[in-house]
Amino acid sequence: MTDTSLYHRFQQSVAIHADRIAITEGDANISYRDLEAASREVGAALMGMGIQHGDRIAIWGVNSTNWVIAALGIQAAGGVLIPVGTRLRGREAGDILTDAKVRFVFCDASFGDFSYIDALLQHAPASVEKLVVLGALASAANSKVMSISDLRNSADRVDDAALNARIAQGCGDDLVDIIFTSGTTGRPKGVLMTHRKSMIACDIQREEINRFTPDDVFAVTFPFAHNAGYRAGWQVSLLYGVRIIPVRTFDAGELLRLIEKEGVTMLPTAPPIARALIDHPDREKTDLSSLRIMSTGGTVVPVRLIKDMRQLLGEGTIVQTGYGLTEAAGSVCNTFDNDPPEVIAQTVGHALSNLELRIVGPDGVELPQGEIGEVAVRGPQITPGYLDNPEATAAAFTSDGFLLTGDAGRLDEDGNLRLTDRIKDMYLVGGFNCYPAEIERVMATMPGIANVAVVGVDDDRLGHVGRAFVVPENGVQLTEQEVIAWCREEMANYKVPRSIRFLDALPLNATGKIAKIELRALA
Repeated sequence: MTDTSLYHRFQQSVAIHADRIAITEGDANISYRDLEAASREVGAALMGMGIQHGDRIAIWGVNSTNWVIAALGIQAAGGVLIPVGTRLRGREAGDILTDAKVRFVFCDASFGDFSYIDALLQHAPASVEKLVVLGALASAANSKVMSISDLRNSADRVDDAALNARIAQGCGDDLVDIIFTSGTTGRPKGVLMTHRKSMIACDIQREEINRFTPDDVFAVTFPFAHNAGYRAGWQVSLLYGVRIIPVRTFDAGELLRLIEKEGVTMLPTAPPIARALIDHPDREKTDLSSLRIMSTGGTVVPVRLIKDMRQLLGEGTIVQTGYGLTEAAGSVCNTFDNDPPEVIAQTVGHALSNLELRIVGPDGVELPQGEIGEVAVRGPQITPGYLDNPEATAAAFTSDGFLLTGDAGRLDEDGNLRLTDRIKDMYLVGGFNCYPAEIERVMATMPGIANVAVVGVDDDRLGHVGRAFVVPENGVQLTEQEVIAWCREEMANYKVPRSIRFLDALPLNATGKIAKIELRALA
């Protein structure tokens, strides 16, 4: 199966689940059969407008049915999808479109006060020929701009035979997408992914983590532009007859009502979202019995959050944490159903069965169990490398083919991976290694702290010291002195942050991870 294309696999799913609902958005439902028909219209129109096998096409918009239709249409036409994060702005998006040599862009007209169209008209490179608006378009401000409805109804669409021939041309070794890294450690790099690797990742995700059946309902809260919302979100779901619900923006009360109304069974979230759902006053009067799996991760997970999720979501809900990478096409590790709360909160579980995981030192040599080093992983779904960047590709792999993730961690006596931090987030205090996530995990247990992030700041005497950004719990007043005093009782002196800054909320990136680069700018 993996020698064909993702779109062909989707068609096989449609043949089985044609009349089932594929996507629910608001009060609108679209069946698998109609989703295929809509995507074929997009694919035929793209071909009619000159899109060739292997051409790059971007999508820049929030989660929606039309996002999925556009992505499947790109696959049908043999194109390569370039997802663009919705939190990026014009110049950042323009850099990605330039690096990827994008020809077409599907986009929202606007979101809030931000106009995607205006940003693209100002910053898109000359290679971009068309902007296709995913929603309604009152009037085209530029000859480059058209609506997806006009695209689907284009008189230039190729016929079914030509489209079928293009679909049949696809194979497992073709590129299916290029997802650009978040750029928190420098200019974003384009991660190459093939159809075969993507399908392997989807299949192992389904088999060992989601265990999907066609009765599942997946509320996708992570952005479609990121691996968690795309490949590990809607893409894997549609290969197995699952109904998805695109969540455009987060509101705890609305999400609770959605779970009850639609019978949501699968809900991966970032820890702040999970906490907001647990603490919302409507939770106790909301029927959450449909939830089968609720997972969280991507940053420090307080043990008390896991305990609260298990206690307050009901005995039938499996609580998971995990660890994934864009370069691994999704998940690398996951916890098991019967793991205790401490394991779920403080580790990311075991590696998936088709991946090899080891901890290595700076020389790439595997370290003994229990020692902290860089997490390295090898397996069939790992990226072949970075777009037009042989130097970065070479630097990312060991001589025997293990991907160096840039994450620091150790394996405990049970084989669970305990992440300590990003290698580049580590800082030295008087010669001692400090891993912010390790410090954050301890500080998160202090009464009155709702959330915390630590970064290293320059210090004339010690080289670097820690600065903690603390979000107090509602109604709690904390002082810098008492937080530092508590830390001195709980951790080694060199780990104790030398300064505390209080915030109403920590800055997050689009996948719910704390945006350390913004905190460093504040520091």
